[in-house]
Amino acid sequence: MNSVWPDAPNDDFRSLFKTHPSPMWVYDPKTLKFLIVNDAARDLYGYSHAAFSVMTVLDIRPAEERERMLEAVHQRTDMETAQRWTHLKVDGQTFEVLTYGREIYFDGKAAILAIVQDRTEVNAARRQVDATQSLLDSIVDNLPVGVFVKDMAKGGRYILFNEACGGIVGLRAKDVIGRPDEAIFSDEQTAILREQDRLAFDAATTVGFEETIHARDGVPRIVKTAKRILPAPKGQAPRYLLGISQDVTEERNVEAKLAHLAMHDSLTGLPNRAFFSESIVKQVAAATPEKPIALLYIDVDHFKDINDSKGHAAGDMLLRQVAQRLLQLAEKNDLVARLGGDEFALVLKMTDAGRAQRFADLLLLSLSVPFDLDGVREHVTCSIGIAMAPEHGGDADVLMRDADLALYAAKGSGRSTYRFYQTDMRLEAERRYQLTLELREALQKNEFELYYQPIIRLDNDGLSGFEALIRWHHPTRGLIAPAEFIPVAEETGMIVPIGDWVLREACRTARQWPGDLKIAINLSVYQFRHASLLATVVSVLDETGLLPERLEIEVTESVLLSEVEQSLSLLRALKELGIRIAIDDFGTGYSSLSYLRSFSFDKIKLDRSFVAGMETDPGNLAIVRAVVGIASGFNAVTLAEGIETEEQLAKLRAEGYSEVQGFLLGRPMPREEAEARIFSEIYPAKALRARKPAHG
Repeated sequence: MNSVWPDAPNDDFRSLFKTHPSPMWVYDPKTLKFLIVNDAARDLYGYSHAAFSVMTVLDIRPAEERERMLEAVHQRTDMETAQRWTHLKVDGQTFEVLTYGREIYFDGKAAILAIVQDRTEVNAARRQVDATQSLLDSIVDNLPVGVFVKDMAKGGRYILFNEACGGIVGLRAKDVIGRPDEAIFSDEQTAILREQDRLAFDAATTVGFEETIHARDGVPRIVKTAKRILPAPKGQAPRYLLGISQDVTEERNVEAKLAHLAMHDSLTGLPNRAFFSESIVKQVAAATPEKPIALLYIDVDHFKDINDSKGHAAGDMLLRQVAQRLLQLAEKNDLVARLGGDEFALVLKMTDAGRAQRFADLLLLSLSVPFDLDGVREHVTCSIGIAMAPEHGGDADVLMRDADLALYAAKGSGRSTYRFYQTDMRLEAERRYQLTLELREALQKNEFELYYQPIIRLDNDGLSGFEALIRWHHPTRGLIAPAEFIPVAEETGMIVPIGDWVLREACRTARQWPGDLKIAINLSVYQFRHASLLATVVSVLDETGLLPERLEIEVTESVLLSEVEQSLSLLRALKELGIRIAIDDFGTGYSSLSYLRSFSFDKIKLDRSFVAGMETDPGNLAIVRAVVGIASGFNAVTLAEGIETEEQLAKLRAEGYSEVQGFLLGRPMPREEAEARIFSEIYPAKALRARKPAHG
């Protein structure tokens, strides 16, 4: 092959041609033979220089391209312009190239210089771009959230509107593309959306909105949307608005239901303590001498006697009827709440100076009418404590304290009456202080004793363990139930040393029991918030030698009502030790489900009120069943407390409860009786012989 250029180019020029990275060659337009081929062309096509020397430019083209090549050479249509061709490599592989031809003289003869660009990578990249675009389109179309883009330079017409968006508004996506808001929504809704667009354009960040829209089916939907302007090329004004929408109707409905459950009492339907606590703060802050309010604390007198004698079902029925009578007497702007147990609260708008007294008189009169408890007439009275704002208290805490003192005064006056707060009620507070002193002495003089109530497993009807319950043997007043002194202990801080004693004594006792039995201990909310609790638990376990997994700590939802993160952190620390954590009185508090999501409780203790009412109240039975499902979802053990009848036991067994506790299965008992119960479980034959009289 003659490689001499017509003007005898120097070695540098030849070297440049030979080593140039772009494939190129010179060929004879008459014979179509290659005259010179550079190294890049050799490497691309795979032919050697010797092979190229006997080839024509037709040899590197598939048969269907050769006629076009001949015409191009003859007509010179590919001169000084880029043309696309399909070429062949030595292995028969075809690939696309872009060629650029120029007429030159080579060795004194007319020739054509061809420069080749391999389009393989470019085409692959283009295919990748197309595939990526197709994938992105598919992703956008199949996203579970709505995605749209509006061209604000064209009146906000939609240029992208995926299927999820269509589902929200009740239209097919293809019917929305190219149309503005006014062609889809009402004038009112369009105005709202336009204002949102304006705010999004003015903001430098993503802007969120939530509104109710009416879809084509007429059903209102709550839609949460985030909008943001897409960046424009440099020097151009933004024109495209990106939006991401989500139908949150169901979510908001669930939240509303949970919020209602969290703020309302499940038994009476009244606002609960959490609702009341929020409301009283606002109302006291707004109270003035011209527009005062009255806070009434109401306790049903001797309610415990009704529960004990008639059963919890009757007690619940009574509480519901009391709630109804309170609502009948209250006016629209008054607040009626159940704070727990038999305690109610009312906040009255004082339209005149005598309204609080009139209301109290009417309430006592209303409650004097007998209650019908499943055909049994029951007479009930109540005690009422009244405090006025701003007269008696300028903030909620002071007002609630004053109403509480007035309530104690009413109870101390023989019940079935009411008392307005007076400053001399501090004397009652002093009496309670005396009780506090006696509590301190009781701890020092070992006047406390633990009773143990059996917890029964339903899979084998055997003992699972015991719940430790404190009793006070007062030197002059006899056995004092915890309901009388625990509230004082909590208020004064004595609950911490008393609780430490309970923990240590219960663990020391349980250490002597068989290793499969657990001991359950209640933690007061005040005790739980004490900084030394974790260290105390660790110390007691080390001191007594009780395995952590045998200790079960019971807490109520009130533990998580304030300082939630601190409380959750402590619960997790206790659980990491191996201690089992149970949520007590489940369903009676503020937001059981939300707390179950926050912490993995080992056991859920269904409150006795649901057990007592499940045979007569379908709602209670539904809750009883729901707790089993909830516990299963959280991998928690279920325990129902307050079992008093064989029918209740059979029902709970059928519903799948893991454990039960109640008077039917064993009342709280001293340590000796509890250990005798354990002995009878392990050695039933010996226990039977021990009960038989000896024969001489």
